[in-house]
Amino acid sequence: MITVFLLAAVLYGMANYYSPAIVLHVVEQTLIQKAPQGTDPALVRERLHALLSTIADQKGKMTRLLQISSELEKVQSIDSDELNRLLALESRQ
Repeated sequence: MITVFLLAAVLYGMANYYSPAIVLHVVEQTLIQKAPQGTDPALVRERLHALLSTIADQKGKMTRLLQISSELEKVQSIDSDELNRLLALESRQ
């Protein structure tokens, strides 16, 4: 019984630890896939990481990633203006 509890606690801890990295990866890949044709994937990654580096706390970063994800799931592709809006460095509330 204690072994099962301990295993569950370890799995919960791992999921909690890796969740932000998984969300970041999924949002990053989705941005790259839906970006306008010819957009450099390295530039998209760089801009996303630059945006996230301006956010001080992990909760804020996760909130921003989930906002981007929510907007991306509504469309098949995005144009340059939409990509710029999603990755704008100014603060979003």
